[in-house]
Amino acid sequence: MTNVDTAIAESSGSYLESPPGFDAGELRRALAGMATSVTLVTTKIDGTPYGFTANSFTSVSVSPPLVAVFLAETAESYPAFARTTHLAVNILADGQGDIAKHFATKGVDKFAAVELHHEYDHVPVVTGAAASIVGRVHERWTVGDHLMIIVHVDDVLRSGVEPLVYQNREFRKLV
Repeated sequence: MTNVDTAIAESSGSYLESPPGFDAGELRRALAGMATSVTLVTTKIDGTPYGFTANSFTSVSVSPPLVAVFLAETAESYPAFARTTHLAVNILADGQGDIAKHFATKGVDKFAAVELHHEYDHVPVVTGAAASIVGRVHERWTVGDHLMIIVHVDDVLRSGVEPLVYQNREFRKLV
């Protein structure tokens, strides 16, 4: 820890504590204003598919090829993604908002709402997605109340269609 880090830690008490009066709702509203892609993150364990809707997805590196996705610890599929070795990040296409909503619903058969590529039997890859990134888990970290999964990319499929965009709690079209 540097002298600056020590001074900050001593003055604030902890890096993980929010300052007095911090409004988490205001942070949520500010983040909702960001336009993001919408993804379905999918995996298969012992023949059973698992998946969740995520907009917390980002590129990390091109060399080596790494991306990261974040999953809330309260997610129904958390146990599966905490132990899987391979997954796909399916970047949804414009018009696939209903699929995103379906995958965000707890207690439903998520895969009843999608058609899957038959060439990929080790992970579910969604047909019609703007792109799908298939890879293996490189690292996992618990960060706050989320699991950060860093994925080493093994394959990329691109369809050339426009992506689904989410902003201010609504699906949007790029213009």
